[in-house]
Amino acid sequence: MSYLSAPYQLARSPGQAERSGPLAFGHANILRAVTVDDDQTRDILAMVFAAPPGPPRRVVDLVGVLLERHESLRTRYRFKPIVTQHVAATGELVVEVVEAGTDPFGTAVATARRLRVRPFDFEAAPPLRAAVVTQDGVAQYLVWVVSHVAMDAAACEILLREWTALASGRPLPPAGPQPLDVVELERTPPVRRLTSGATKYWASRMRHVPQAMFPLSARVTATRDDWHPGLRIRSRTAMTHLADIAARTSASHSVIMLAAVNAIVCHYTGQSTCVTTSLSGNRVLRRLRDFFGSLSQDALLSVPVPETGTFDELVRDVRAAALAAYRAGWFDPAEVWSAITEASAQRGICYARDLVFNDMSQLSSGADFVTASAQSRLPAVWLPGEDDLTVNESDVDASLRPQPAENIPCRLVVYVYRLDTELDVILHVDPACMDAGELAEFGRFLLRLLRAAAESDVPVKDLPALTTLTPLTYGEGWFLVDSCWVEIDAVRDLLAEVLGDRPHFVSVLPDQRIGHRVTCHLAGPADIEDIHRRCVAALPGRVTVVAPHEYVVCAEVPPDPNGWATAPVIARGDGRPAGSGLE
Repeated sequence: MSYLSAPYQLARSPGQAERSGPLAFGHANILRAVTVDDDQTRDILAMVFAAPPGPPRRVVDLVGVLLERHESLRTRYRFKPIVTQHVAATGELVVEVVEAGTDPFGTAVATARRLRVRPFDFEAAPPLRAAVVTQDGVAQYLVWVVSHVAMDAAACEILLREWTALASGRPLPPAGPQPLDVVELERTPPVRRLTSGATKYWASRMRHVPQAMFPLSARVTATRDDWHPGLRIRSRTAMTHLADIAARTSASHSVIMLAAVNAIVCHYTGQSTCVTTSLSGNRVLRRLRDFFGSLSQDALLSVPVPETGTFDELVRDVRAAALAAYRAGWFDPAEVWSAITEASAQRGICYARDLVFNDMSQLSSGADFVTASAQSRLPAVWLPGEDDLTVNESDVDASLRPQPAENIPCRLVVYVYRLDTELDVILHVDPACMDAGELAEFGRFLLRLLRAAAESDVPVKDLPALTTLTPLTYGEGWFLVDSCWVEIDAVRDLLAEVLGDRPHFVSVLPDQRIGHRVTCHLAGPADIEDIHRRCVAALPGRVTVVAPHEYVVCAEVPPDPNGWATAPVIARGDGRPAGSGLE
């Protein structure tokens, strides 16, 4: 292994290209996510591109062109006293040169995986690593490893387009806006009105949504990790089915796919509402179409899935919900996280963000080069191009292939890569939710649902006939509380942890408004607001727990363990901030 330097020196007036400032909303949101994550490497993107044959120096020089062109690739960050970005005008990137044996492509993939496992130091250097894989000294592949802070999926498509042009000797058009340019755009009144509306949208949804779509017992999740096996689903026939449904409903293929996922998840979990985080690229403004950086944020969709409805009705509901959700997907993360925190404390929940839908099928629809899209875009290593589709599931006329486990911090993620001549989807699921057989049946269920819905509108109550996927069951000790499935033993474990040796008793009773209501009687004296704050602080990771809706402080411990309801009361309250009320 050897090294070459990719220097960059911007041909501008002194100091003009070196600039600093705050972060745009999407940029700040992903930086926050990466820096608070216990494993930063899951937000590192790795790509492998074919290199123009020749000396590796030429490839490294082309990398230098990209560094000069895109400020996000030469940006460092400061976190105190406030978070700021600092764009360098000059510098260099040290590029590895890796000599391969008989398998340069395999060497490139292995190099990408090796470079991806090391976190970036955002204060010390820009978040980018690169390598050139050679065979007999001739460049074969460029390996590009970058933090999500510098690039999102849309930027990856721009990189592929620009790299293809550079490698073939074609000139590039003028670069799009830079991250600091977006900061200025977000200060304009129209965008501020948009983001203010987004905060209100998130606050309103957070007052009612289930905290988790997959309410797994605390006993199951106590030892869980985030390494989730995957399933890749490919089918050309499914695209015919999507076209038939679209002709009847006037919905996009993406909306239909999301509706199908919602229907299956609600069938499996027994939920009556599906809450999905769908990633939004936030490039709806024409001036942002060629933005190179990280703008994507979450769009929150909450859609009822009643058993009395039909699939066509669900498609229409998803389409309406998506319009509002994507409009609210460009937001000030500080304001939205404050709204989420406030709503969570008010309800006594912790939003899990456990179902994610990421449709990237439209990113390359207008590409004008041969390798138009990263059609095998995997979470770990992104490889442009694709092999032929071989059907191995004749019942659904599709290819279903297991995928290696990936480090993904949600229960189920759906990556949609293609919705053109072929459906190409990858699912990754927490094995605590579904085993390999159940995941494969989830994939078959999806394809059978599309086939049935292509023939006619399908009643939701008839979905079980399309699958052998057995729904989750909630037996004794489980209650529906404020739209959340709650395990009373897990609630009692939370209170025991928070209250320690203080005598207390947790009960749950029917409530006309929220289904059931949790009450905690405890021996006084006690600061009710402090206890509630401590309960809420202990909620992360406990997806089957809510904090009590009422705390009743008693003057004495009753001699009968079942006598708390008649014990003398010295104080009672919900512990919520004054004036917030219990929604």
